[in-house]
Amino acid sequence: MIIAIVTLVISFLYEGFISNYITSYFNNYNIFTTLYTLIALVVLLPYFANKKKYYILLLIFGLLIDIIYTNTFVFNTVIFIFVSLFAGLMNNLLPNNIFSINLISVLSVILYHIITFIILSVLNYDVYSFKLLVNIILNSIIMTIIYTSVVYYLTKLLFKKNEVIQIK
Repeated sequence: MIIAIVTLVISFLYEGFISNYITSYFNNYNIFTTLYTLIALVVLLPYFANKKKYYILLLIFGLLIDIIYTNTFVFNTVIFIFVSLFAGLMNNLLPNNIFSINLISVLSVILYHIITFIILSVLNYDVYSFKLLVNIILNSIIMTIIYTSVVYYLTKLLFKKNEVIQIK
């Protein structure tokens, strides 16, 4: 469990570092910006035999992102739950390998952005164009694949080194 928590803390802090020091504006979205904490949650999902512990971590880090980074309450947490349900379904359908986990991560990030776009549009809050949504998604794909691959190999190595098959 400690490996999962450390991975999530590092991803959470890295997300804050990137958002604060590598600026991205709506008009100038940058390839270093992606959803690092969400990616870590997607990569860690197959390691949890006890889904209750997984969802507790998801709720904690979703709320932390809501409160610290986006100044919202439960907005990202709810979206994280929907995305993790999707990722869980995909994990059941696909084998746990680097290609599958990258596919699931990319699709999860896309789903996150689409759900966010729909909710904000329906609520008529901070509405942005569909073209900008596509730009945000396209610019985040490269870093999503890179970060997913790094986290996948590091967690796999750490779990193997510590002889952990699954978190119970």
